[in-house]
Amino acid sequence: MKNLSAGILLGLLWLGVSVSIAAGAEGVDFRKDVFTRGADGYHTYRIPTMVVTGKGTVLLFCEGRKKSRRDSGDVDQIMKRSDDGGKTWSRQVLIHEEGGDAPIRVGNPCPIVERDGKTVHLLFTRGGGECLFYTRSVDDGKTWSKFVTTSGVPGKKEYDARSFLLKLGGAPVTIAAGPVHGIQTKKGRLIAPCYGGRMVDGKRRGGSFIIYSDDGGKNWNAGGHIPFVEDIRTGECTVLERPGGSLMMNLRTSAPGFYGLGHRAVSISTDRGMTWSRPVLDKNLPSTGCQGSIIRLNDKEILFLNPAVHRKGGFSIRSRRNLMLRLSKDEGKSWPYSRVLNKELSGYSDMAITTDGKILCVFENGKRDYCEKISIVQVDRKWLLAGNDAEKVPAK
Repeated sequence: MKNLSAGILLGLLWLGVSVSIAAGAEGVDFRKDVFTRGADGYHTYRIPTMVVTGKGTVLLFCEGRKKSRRDSGDVDQIMKRSDDGGKTWSRQVLIHEEGGDAPIRVGNPCPIVERDGKTVHLLFTRGGGECLFYTRSVDDGKTWSKFVTTSGVPGKKEYDARSFLLKLGGAPVTIAAGPVHGIQTKKGRLIAPCYGGRMVDGKRRGGSFIIYSDDGGKNWNAGGHIPFVEDIRTGECTVLERPGGSLMMNLRTSAPGFYGLGHRAVSISTDRGMTWSRPVLDKNLPSTGCQGSIIRLNDKEILFLNPAVHRKGGFSIRSRRNLMLRLSKDEGKSWPYSRVLNKELSGYSDMAITTDGKILCVFENGKRDYCEKISIVQVDRKWLLAGNDAEKVPAK
């Protein structure tokens, strides 16, 4: 019977059935569903991101969408805490909502944990991006400071991330933080990856950029934007610091008309994020049109996570699947190690590293829709190094 059970498990793993990852695969510590569609008063939960504090507390943020799965409508900023590394979770906490049942979206969370693990900064967005919120916690997410907001009017109030749009010309349209964790550099700069849009000559232009703080979050400023390239549009982005202090941004891409290019793009900054290199497609990172996440595992290795489907052309819900975790030992030049975390439908994701070096991955997933639930899985480095699933990347 034991041999039969082992054979069934191996068969499921070969077929890529997602539940097998949680069923005892060696090197996979646990898999939990944290938010589920229809639970606790919300139709759908989307856009997950997380950080781990110095005490090991996991803070998981997402959007609670009241009446539908759509981006627009009544959307609130939600959080849960875990004091045991992600195995069990608190009741959900409402970080912020506006207007009661009014169709006001509050979301796009971007948390940043300081390098000493004591302070957590959080940025998020109102509506279509007309306002950014900032708050912080110094008690592992139990309480949060009074929100600071932009005025919604470029050039005024506490900080103005939209100023980068004005520098390029044209009226600002949208601005959004994350939706993924930000970083604090070795020299102390807080960096939040962002994206936004502007109108130029009657046409909408999108682009990625950063906002940063050099005084512990008291003041935020617009940093550099990714250079506009006619055939590579950039959007949601994720950033890390490389040895020597340079920054690498990994970018969601599309062509004019928002058609996917089939790969992620990369841009480098050597001046702390004030200017960025021309974005270049990374042919080692196939991608459908979807957000992804990057993080440093240790001094010599980095991780990348996204739905690895090589798809060009228009958006398709069915193309968001095959969630793949990758490891690079050469700062992203190559990605020789890869394992599929979720073969079925999978969407937005993020990662965090536990205090004992384990890898936490949070991601949207489902059977008929890629955002039926938000799940978390913990794996160890050895499990990732033992596989190479890159050859199994679907074409569409």
